Amino acid sequence: MSEKVHRVVFVPEGRTLNVPDGQTLLEAARSAGIRINAPCGGKGTCGGCRIVVPENPPPPEESCLRVLSGEEIHRNLRLACQLRVRRNLRVVIPEETRLADQKILVEGAERRTALAPNVRKVVLHLPPPSVADQRSDADRLLDGLAEKGLPDLQLDFGAARDLSGRLRALDFETAAVVLGSDVIGLERPSAADACYGVAFDIGTTTLAGYLVNLVTGEVAAAAGRTNPQTVYGDDVVARIEYCGRDKRGARTLQGLVVDAMNAMIREVCRKAAIRPSVVYEVTVVGNTTMNHLLLRLPVDPIARAPFVAASASGQSVPARDLGLKIHPRGRLYAGPLVASFVGADTVGVILATGLHESDRLRMAIDIGTNGEIVLGMRDRLIACSTAAGPAFEGARIRYGMRAATGAIDRVDLDGDRLILHTIDEAPPVGLCGTGLLDAVVALVEAGIVRPNGAMRSAGDLAECPPELARRVVGTDGDLGFVLASDDETRIGHPVLLMQKDIREVQLAKGAIAAGTAMLLEEFGATAADLEEVLLAGAFGNFIRPERALAIGLIPNVPREKVKFVGNAAGVGARMLLVNRDLRSVAEDVARGTEHIELSRRPDFQQHFAEAMHFPTGRP
Repeated sequence: MSEKVHRVVFVPEGRTLNVPDGQTLLEAARSAGIRINAPCGGKGTCGGCRIVVPENPPPPEESCLRVLSGEEIHRNLRLACQLRVRRNLRVVIPEETRLADQKILVEGAERRTALAPNVRKVVLHLPPPSVADQRSDADRLLDGLAEKGLPDLQLDFGAARDLSGRLRALDFETAAVVLGSDVIGLERPSAADACYGVAFDIGTTTLAGYLVNLVTGEVAAAAGRTNPQTVYGDDVVARIEYCGRDKRGARTLQGLVVDAMNAMIREVCRKAAIRPSVVYEVTVVGNTTMNHLLLRLPVDPIARAPFVAASASGQSVPARDLGLKIHPRGRLYAGPLVASFVGADTVGVILATGLHESDRLRMAIDIGTNGEIVLGMRDRLIACSTAAGPAFEGARIRYGMRAATGAIDRVDLDGDRLILHTIDEAPPVGLCGTGLLDAVVALVEAGIVRPNGAMRSAGDLAECPPELARRVVGTDGDLGFVLASDDETRIGHPVLLMQKDIREVQLAKGAIAAGTAMLLEEFGATAADLEEVLLAGAFGNFIRPERALAIGLIPNVPREKVKFVGNAAGVGARMLLVNRDLRSVAEDVARGTEHIELSRRPDFQQHFAEAMHFPTGRP
């Protein structure tokens, strides 16, 4: 008996799908490659997957009633993750629900690194065989490399199969491709300078890739992408849970990120006018979950007490085994990890900023879905991870979005006048992380939001400028502040900052601030002892330091001590690519960094509760 299916038309994509009876709209969209925002991974708790069923919508599910406002339900909004298809439907995906490509930060604070790549091409002029010289072709090649100062190499078996034919086709004049201690191929001497690698920073939300010329050490091209795994949840726990629910979940997530990496490799190679076949090595840094999903290591133990990784060491893997399309015998090197929630990306930040070599006490904060914090100097490094949540990525915010066109990324007050800036200066669509932080700081300073995070009601705003007070509205029992009215936006309804959004900011900033306070306490230091506070990552690079200081997100240090280091994790990945000796340094750094598990500290909740308050504003 054939399975019952229904026709679903997605607008404005114009796609018509045959959807099995009972499948959710979110599952149908995922299977067709239609990217719908789903920060919670489809559990019906975040409201990010709002869609519109314009004709005869089904009754709202209980989760819709909890998450959506009465006005939204009246406008026929439903949650794609909860709506099960039982008949033919036409579905409109609002602009704020579609996963747009966000602005990806690829630049980082550069650090000079000695050029000693793991891949080399060595030009050889070998004597052909003769009656007096009957060495095997392999011995002839390896002896020639030894004479060039490269002893103790071995011949990759795949290259051995091609060796005799290649040597004779090249008349024994060749460029041997040496990867680590293996000879993986022979090429023409004229191709000796075509030697490349790609370094990746695989973040929970974004991917950054760098094509590096391994002869010169220069970056030839760069590319960025939104991590396609985000359709299965904005945080690592949601993705681990998906792997537990679906027996093919881990393979699905691995395939998504590998496809994105291959697309980025093609993009950077096209920009540099080279072929992917002259890319011989890929280096990767990422958090522990991203590392394990890519390498097909089990992820379930990461999210369950006692929270352990399957492996914390650096891994060298044939790229072909993972599905990467570079040289057929190329390899991937994944950097070492510190702990279950402090990964190789943090090791990359340490390498890029030189924290492990410094005589000064410095702190690096990589603000993302997980806020990784490292404190220390040459003699001691300590690190922790804080579950900041995705608020600073624009997720779980009523009108939140990633840093894409139309996102409000800056909010200022000039007296009683509200000044907004959007990405690409387009009409507002929603609110990204930096705009969210700006808006909360502005409302705290204006007295509209109290230090405890409570928004004042309209009747309690007598001392506030009338123009700002008029922007405070009530909707479904929640208070909101109108940032952009419906006639100013591109989406036909206003963009508001809600009371619940402010609570999300409090949770995120409270987690990071508590983490920084506890690391300082563990180290026996105070904020006054810090020489520098280094902000890494896209959010950290684009926030205004005075805003971060005003809201208490980072330690209270003089403004001049706050430094931006951009995508420091990506810089660390490039350092591991251009200098193979740094891989043993990275292993030492990973093993030597003390991991502080905040959840096991009895005083964490006290620090967290104190950090939830905003340090400015009226009583």
